[in-house]
Amino acid sequence: MALIPNATTMPRGIVGTWANMEEDNARTGFAGAEFASAVPVMKGTGEMVYVPLADGGRFAGIALRTVDMDGTPTVDGAATFREGDLFGIADMGTVFVLAGDDVTEGADVFYDPATRKYHGASAAGLLPLAGCEFDETAADGEPVALRIRLTPGAAPVAEEE
Repeated sequence: MALIPNATTMPRGIVGTWANMEEDNARTGFAGAEFASAVPVMKGTGEMVYVPLADGGRFAGIALRTVDMDGTPTVDGAATFREGDLFGIADMGTVFVLAGDDVTEGADVFYDPATRKYHGASAAGLLPLAGCEFDETAADGEPVALRIRLTPGAAPVAEEE
């Protein structure tokens, strides 16, 4: 009989999945390009089409991970949606994302499109995500719970300078 060792530390969470389902809301969309989960998205061209958030776009929510992400993997091996894939977009609730530096609970959120990581302080090239805050403290490179509560009619994002 083989013994299976117990894990010494439980993983914090899987990036792109719900962290807490006490309060959640998601809409459905179609990928307008190939991109990974856990990235902020905005409306694309066409009905129910969403693409990764860019400077000047309106933040619609965070792309939720699915089990059938068959697009071309990113350079770091992350699975991606194919163009036209159906996916969920979290616009209220708590979702795991990847910390880009040490972040603290309650801090404002800034997204780096180049690395797909989330930061707790502004810097050049980062996109501010209004209606979001970190739900816990985490170290650089760890999954961290991000609380989302979007307000309809929010202004377009402007890249930090």
